[in-house]
Amino acid sequence: MTVALEIHIHLVSDSTGETVHQISRACLAQFPDVKTTEHVWTLVRSQQHLEAIFVSLERYPGILLMSVLDAKLRSKIEDKCKTLRVPHVSVLDPVVSLFGNFLGQSSQNKPGGQRQLDSDYYQRISAIDFAVNHDDGMNMGALKDADILLVGVSRTSKTPTSMYLAHRGYKVANYALVPGVPFPIHHLDRLNILVVGLTNDPKRLSLIRRTRQIAMSDNANEGYSDLEMITEEVRQARRLFTQNQWPVIDVTRRSVEETAAAIIQLHTNWNEGQQ
Repeated sequence: MTVALEIHIHLVSDSTGETVHQISRACLAQFPDVKTTEHVWTLVRSQQHLEAIFVSLERYPGILLMSVLDAKLRSKIEDKCKTLRVPHVSVLDPVVSLFGNFLGQSSQNKPGGQRQLDSDYYQRISAIDFAVNHDDGMNMGALKDADILLVGVSRTSKTPTSMYLAHRGYKVANYALVPGVPFPIHHLDRLNILVVGLTNDPKRLSLIRRTRQIAMSDNANEGYSDLEMITEEVRQARRLFTQNQWPVIDVTRRSVEETAAAIIQLHTNWNEGQQ
């Protein structure tokens, strides 16, 4: 039996820490047998804050990842890591350097610069508001501003995928197909939006729905998790997708992020086809 390796990871940022945290998680996904203890340090902009980090480094040596743009602060962290022999890397340096060399410009070194209140920020807020107001079939008569409509049977990750895409700036509505209720196709008349069908393996859907029913103490709707009925639901949904020539994504073995990435690629291709 393999014993899981345990390590300490120090995540240091002069902003919210989201960037360095996401990079860490993405890399650690390649090492599923490793257990980690995260020491998260955000808004690091003072010597006092550095001292607290150094105490933690001495007590829990491991790996340090940082997203610190201030050259003086970064240099102090690097010096301390070298003294303690702690492996470390400034995660943004290679990319910032690449952009700088290509553009022939030096970076502004603004902590959290990607979160400034620019037009992209307000676009994301608007997209999130749109997703909330067009969730689960709401306001289907007001889709003229939508970029994407997700359609699928219950529990095919429509809502979380919509919200993830909204954070990327896409205005997404979603509609849950209900057995015996025709899809309101008339709402798409004269609209130029990408419609994507989401589906899932019936056996997995049955398990997910049964778990949800247990959690909600729902003993009334037996057909909701019945495998035979779900199989027919999925079959009818696929028929609808085929009739309307909508692209289909099977979310069975996909995370929300993977599903969203596939949808973004579909939207990019769809947009190019409209031009």
